[in-house]
Amino acid sequence: MKGLFIINPSSGRQNFHDKIKEIAGNLIMDQICNTIDVFYTQKQDDALDKAAGLKKGEYDFVVAVGGDGTLNEVINGIILSESDIPVAVISAGTVNDFANYLKLPQTPKEFCEMIQEFHLKRVDAGRVNHRYFINVVAAGLLSDIGFKVAKDKKAAMGKLAYYLEGAMDLPKQFGRTLKLRFTSEEKSLEEEILLFMVANSQSVGGFREIAPLASTSDGKFDVIIIKKMDIFQVTPLLLSILQGDHVNHPAVEYFQTNYLKIENVDDQEINVDYDGEQLMDSFPLELELIPKAVQIVIPPHKEQ
Repeated sequence: MKGLFIINPSSGRQNFHDKIKEIAGNLIMDQICNTIDVFYTQKQDDALDKAAGLKKGEYDFVVAVGGDGTLNEVINGIILSESDIPVAVISAGTVNDFANYLKLPQTPKEFCEMIQEFHLKRVDAGRVNHRYFINVVAAGLLSDIGFKVAKDKKAAMGKLAYYLEGAMDLPKQFGRTLKLRFTSEEKSLEEEILLFMVANSQSVGGFREIAPLASTSDGKFDVIIIKKMDIFQVTPLLLSILQGDHVNHPAVEYFQTNYLKIENVDDQEINVDYDGEQLMDSFPLELELIPKAVQIVIPPHKEQ
């Protein structure tokens, strides 16, 4: 086989590059691949542009090496290229929600075995205005922490950097709510809210079951809206999230849809996250699900 590794060199910790070299070496030495090309990103959208320029059959697979943001760019590029080249994922970022949800390999040996077996799963993607996403679109409480944490802190401290930044930011964020209008065939509402998430998998922001009914191949988004509440009500809600019971909380709206329009009622300045990247589009946001848009390489015994 012929593979392309698209690598974000700023992702991951110190042993990250050694892990990639071991994987590439084993794929060649074990004759799983006869050619491996490597492309290093230098700036935003490099991974997207590289993947978007690919032609059908040019590679047997493309490996996204980085965090959720790197995977997002590769997915955008593959969809735009119309090449339908399968995507494999090596998690080297801080959170890696999508890879965690699909239980993708964490060791070089397991990754090489996965490529050798080459089991493919078609997964849904989402389109938000003119961009695509594979895991989540979110705004509100703590959803913009990823933009605020410096890259060197992410590399050195991992998830801890997010938690520390979130703890410092929490009191300030509770004074700020978002007034948004949500319109879909299944449900429409206008609310003052703390947070919304439109999820394609169960794992978002390090919470493994924030969208407990979600599947990457069910043709639906899972929408989670947390309404305005005071800071003293948050601890019980967080406990219910950890227990997977938050969908029944009175301050939570949870529903599934394949299309959603979100309007900014008060024309506030709102940072919107999509797969760990900042969405630069302005409101209204139109989210449309694209069924089975991308092929992902997964271990056959771990299909979800």
